[in-house]
Amino acid sequence: MKTLRAFVVIVPLLSACDVEQPRPQCTVGRGEHAVRYTLVSGSGACAGKTAEIVGMQIFRTPGSGIPPSVEFKPAPLAANSVNDLDNPRSASGDFTTEYPGDNGLCEAPSFTEARQRVTRADGTAVELRYQWSNLLVQGSAAIPGTQWTADLEYSEGECTATYRAVGMFPAIRCLRGTVRDPAVCQQPQPGLSIDPAFPTRCDESTNLCVLSGEPPSLIPQR
Repeated sequence: MKTLRAFVVIVPLLSACDVEQPRPQCTVGRGEHAVRYTLVSGSGACAGKTAEIVGMQIFRTPGSGIPPSVEFKPAPLAANSVNDLDNPRSASGDFTTEYPGDNGLCEAPSFTEARQRVTRADGTAVELRYQWSNLLVQGSAAIPGTQWTADLEYSEGECTATYRAVGMFPAIRCLRGTVRDPAVCQQPQPGLSIDPAFPTRCDESTNLCVLSGEPPSLIPQR
Protein backbone atom coordinates (compact mmCIF):
# COMPACT_ATOMS: atom_id res chain seq x y z
CA MET A 1 0.00 0.00 0.00
CA LYS A 2 2.85 2.39 0.74
CA THR A 3 4.27 1.81 -2.74
CA LEU A 4 0.89 2.56 -4.34
CA ARG A 5 0.60 5.85 -2.46
CA ALA A 6 4.06 6.90 -3.75
CA PHE A 7 2.96 6.50 -7.39
CA VAL A 8 -0.30 8.37 -6.77
CA VAL A 9 1.69 11.39 -5.56
CA ILE A 10 4.35 11.33 -8.31
CA VAL A 11 2.01 11.18 -11.34
CA PRO A 12 0.41 14.65 -10.82
CA LEU A 13 3.86 16.17 -10.33
CA LEU A 14 5.12 14.76 -13.63
CA SER A 15 2.07 16.02 -15.52
CA ALA A 16 2.82 19.52 -14.23
CA CYS A 17 5.99 19.56 -16.34
CA ASP A 18 3.83 20.17 -19.42
CA VAL A 19 2.62 23.53 -18.10
CA GLU A 20 4.00 26.46 -20.12
CA GLN A 21 6.81 28.19 -18.23
CA PRO A 22 6.46 31.93 -17.55
CA ARG A 23 8.66 34.32 -19.53
CA PRO A 24 11.85 35.45 -17.76
CA GLN A 25 12.01 39.06 -16.62
CA CYS A 26 13.53 41.62 -18.98
CA THR A 27 17.28 41.53 -18.61
CA VAL A 28 20.62 41.77 -20.43
CA GLY A 29 23.82 39.82 -19.96
CA ARG A 30 25.85 41.62 -17.30
CA GLY A 31 29.25 42.45 -18.75
CA GLU A 32 30.81 43.06 -22.14
CA HIS A 33 28.72 42.70 -25.32
CA ALA A 34 30.13 42.50 -28.86
CA VAL A 35 28.27 45.04 -30.99
CA ARG A 36 28.21 44.96 -34.79
CA TYR A 37 27.46 48.24 -36.59
CA THR A 38 25.87 48.91 -39.97
CA LEU A 39 26.22 52.49 -41.20
CA VAL A 40 22.87 54.13 -41.97
CA SER A 41 23.99 57.70 -42.72
CA GLY A 42 27.03 59.92 -42.37
CA SER A 43 30.60 60.19 -43.62
CA GLY A 44 34.02 61.12 -42.33
CA ALA A 45 35.90 60.02 -39.23
CA CYS A 46 32.73 59.15 -37.31
CA ALA A 47 31.39 56.82 -40.02
CA GLY A 48 33.96 54.03 -39.82
CA LYS A 49 32.66 51.93 -36.95
CA THR A 50 32.31 48.20 -37.67
CA ALA A 51 32.23 46.65 -34.20
CA GLU A 52 33.22 47.37 -30.60
CA ILE A 53 32.71 46.26 -27.03
CA VAL A 54 29.89 47.82 -25.03
CA GLY A 55 29.43 47.07 -21.33
CA MET A 56 25.83 46.53 -20.26
CA GLN A 57 23.97 45.90 -17.03
CA ILE A 58 20.48 45.96 -15.56
CA PHE A 59 19.24 47.81 -12.49
CA ARG A 60 15.96 46.68 -10.91
CA THR A 61 14.16 46.94 -7.57
CA PRO A 62 13.21 43.35 -6.65
CA GLY A 63 9.50 42.81 -6.03
CA SER A 64 8.55 46.36 -7.02
CA GLY A 65 6.92 45.49 -10.35
CA ILE A 66 8.72 48.51 -11.83
CA PRO A 67 10.41 47.86 -15.20
CA PRO A 68 14.20 47.75 -14.86
CA SER A 69 16.62 50.27 -16.30
CA VAL A 70 19.52 49.32 -18.56
CA GLU A 71 22.93 50.96 -18.90
CA PHE A 72 25.30 51.15 -21.88
CA LYS A 73 29.03 51.83 -21.35
CA PRO A 74 30.93 51.91 -24.69
CA ALA A 75 34.55 50.78 -24.38
CA PRO A 76 36.06 54.01 -25.85
CA LEU A 77 34.31 56.06 -23.16
CA ALA A 78 35.01 53.63 -20.32
CA ALA A 79 38.73 53.71 -21.17
CA ASN A 80 38.76 57.51 -20.87
CA SER A 81 36.74 57.90 -17.69
CA VAL A 82 39.67 58.97 -15.47
CA ASN A 83 40.49 61.80 -17.89
CA ASP A 84 37.01 63.36 -18.07
CA LEU A 85 35.14 63.29 -14.79
CA ASP A 86 32.72 66.04 -15.83
CA ASN A 87 30.83 64.04 -18.47
CA PRO A 88 28.84 60.78 -18.22
CA ARG A 89 30.59 57.77 -19.77
CA SER A 90 27.38 55.69 -19.49
CA ALA A 91 23.95 56.00 -21.10
CA SER A 92 20.84 54.77 -19.31
CA GLY A 93 17.24 54.09 -20.28
CA ASP A 94 14.15 52.33 -18.93
CA PHE A 95 12.39 49.26 -20.24
CA THR A 96 8.71 49.85 -20.89
CA THR A 97 7.66 46.59 -19.18
CA GLU A 98 8.99 44.24 -16.52
CA TYR A 99 8.45 41.18 -18.72
CA PRO A 100 8.77 40.67 -22.52
CA GLY A 101 5.74 41.52 -24.62
CA ASP A 102 3.81 39.06 -26.74
CA ASN A 103 6.49 39.54 -29.42
CA GLY A 104 9.12 38.22 -26.99
CA LEU A 105 10.92 41.57 -26.87
CA CYS A 106 11.90 43.97 -24.10
CA GLU A 107 11.86 47.57 -25.31
CA ALA A 108 13.71 50.67 -24.12
CA PRO A 109 12.87 53.55 -26.51
CA SER A 110 15.14 56.34 -25.24
CA PHE A 111 18.43 56.85 -23.41
CA THR A 112 20.48 59.60 -21.85
CA GLU A 113 23.55 60.66 -23.80
CA ALA A 114 27.00 59.28 -22.96
CA ARG A 115 30.03 61.42 -23.82
CA GLN A 116 33.68 61.91 -23.04
CA ARG A 117 36.31 64.45 -24.08
CA VAL A 118 39.31 62.47 -25.30
CA THR A 119 42.80 63.44 -26.41
CA ARG A 120 43.89 62.22 -29.82
CA ALA A 121 47.35 60.91 -30.66
CA ASP A 122 48.27 64.33 -32.11
CA GLY A 123 47.41 66.03 -28.82
CA THR A 124 44.15 67.63 -29.92
CA ALA A 125 40.94 67.04 -27.95
CA VAL A 126 37.61 65.88 -29.32
CA GLU A 127 34.27 65.02 -27.72
CA LEU A 128 32.84 61.55 -28.40
CA ARG A 129 29.08 61.24 -27.98
CA TYR A 130 26.78 58.21 -28.04
CA GLN A 131 23.01 58.63 -28.28
CA TRP A 132 21.24 55.27 -28.21
CA SER A 133 17.54 54.67 -28.95
CA ASN A 134 15.02 51.96 -29.82
CA LEU A 135 16.67 49.13 -27.90
CA LEU A 136 14.96 45.77 -28.55
CA VAL A 137 16.26 42.91 -26.39
CA GLN A 138 15.36 39.28 -27.06
CA GLY A 139 13.53 38.11 -23.94
CA SER A 140 12.69 34.47 -24.64
CA ALA A 141 13.97 31.67 -22.42
CA ALA A 142 16.22 30.54 -25.32
CA ILE A 143 17.84 33.98 -25.72
CA PRO A 144 17.43 35.74 -22.36
CA GLY A 145 19.00 39.15 -22.89
CA THR A 146 21.93 37.92 -25.00
CA GLN A 147 20.88 39.28 -28.43
CA TRP A 148 19.57 42.75 -29.17
CA THR A 149 19.30 45.60 -31.67
CA ALA A 150 19.35 49.38 -31.26
CA ASP A 151 19.85 52.63 -33.14
CA LEU A 152 22.94 54.74 -32.45
CA GLU A 153 23.77 58.33 -33.28
CA TYR A 154 27.53 58.68 -32.85
CA SER A 155 29.53 61.91 -32.95
CA GLU A 156 33.20 62.84 -32.98
CA GLY A 157 33.35 66.61 -32.63
CA GLU A 158 31.33 68.08 -35.51
CA CYS A 159 31.10 64.75 -37.37
CA THR A 160 27.90 62.70 -36.82
CA ALA A 161 26.83 59.32 -38.19
CA THR A 162 23.92 56.99 -37.49
CA TYR A 163 24.17 53.23 -37.17
CA ARG A 164 22.08 50.15 -36.66
CA ALA A 165 23.62 48.13 -33.83
CA VAL A 166 23.34 44.36 -33.30
CA GLY A 167 24.64 43.14 -29.95
CA MET A 168 25.57 39.72 -28.60
CA PHE A 169 26.68 38.57 -25.14
CA PRO A 170 29.39 37.81 -24.20
CA ALA A 171 32.16 39.61 -26.09
CA ILE A 172 34.88 37.17 -27.22
CA ARG A 173 37.96 37.87 -29.34
CA CYS A 174 38.36 35.64 -32.41
CA LEU A 175 42.06 35.19 -31.78
CA ARG A 176 44.14 32.10 -31.13
CA GLY A 177 47.17 33.70 -29.59
CA THR A 178 47.87 36.51 -32.04
CA VAL A 179 46.33 34.77 -35.08
CA ARG A 180 42.76 35.51 -36.20
CA ASP A 181 40.66 32.34 -36.07
CA PRO A 182 36.86 32.51 -36.50
CA ALA A 183 36.54 28.98 -35.08
CA VAL A 184 37.35 30.39 -31.64
CA CYS A 185 33.90 32.03 -31.57
CA GLN A 186 32.18 28.62 -31.39
CA GLN A 187 34.52 27.00 -28.88
CA PRO A 188 34.12 26.85 -25.08
CA GLN A 189 36.09 29.53 -23.25
CA PRO A 190 37.27 29.81 -19.64
CA GLY A 191 34.46 31.62 -17.83
CA LEU A 192 31.84 32.91 -20.26
CA SER A 193 31.33 31.37 -23.71
CA ILE A 194 29.13 32.27 -26.67
CA ASP A 195 26.07 30.03 -26.92
CA PRO A 196 26.99 27.42 -29.59
CA ALA A 197 23.50 27.90 -31.08
CA PHE A 198 24.40 31.50 -32.04
CA PRO A 199 25.72 31.94 -35.61
CA THR A 200 28.82 34.15 -35.51
CA ARG A 201 31.52 35.63 -37.68
CA CYS A 202 34.85 37.31 -36.95
CA ASP A 203 34.96 41.07 -37.51
CA GLU A 204 38.35 41.59 -39.15
CA SER A 205 38.72 45.24 -38.08
CA THR A 206 38.36 44.52 -34.37
CA ASN A 207 38.89 40.74 -34.04
CA LEU A 208 35.56 40.48 -32.23
CA CYS A 209 33.13 37.59 -32.59
CA VAL A 210 29.88 39.22 -33.71
CA LEU A 211 26.41 37.85 -34.35
CA SER A 212 25.52 36.85 -37.91
CA GLY A 213 22.00 37.71 -39.03
CA GLU A 214 19.25 39.55 -37.23
CA PRO A 215 18.02 38.59 -33.75
CA PRO A 216 16.59 36.18 -32.92
CA SER A 217 19.43 34.38 -34.70
CA LEU A 218 19.98 30.67 -34.07
CA ILE A 219 21.71 27.90 -35.97
CA PRO A 220 19.05 25.48 -37.31
CA GLN A 221 19.06 22.18 -35.45
CA ARG A 222 19.36 19.04 -37.59
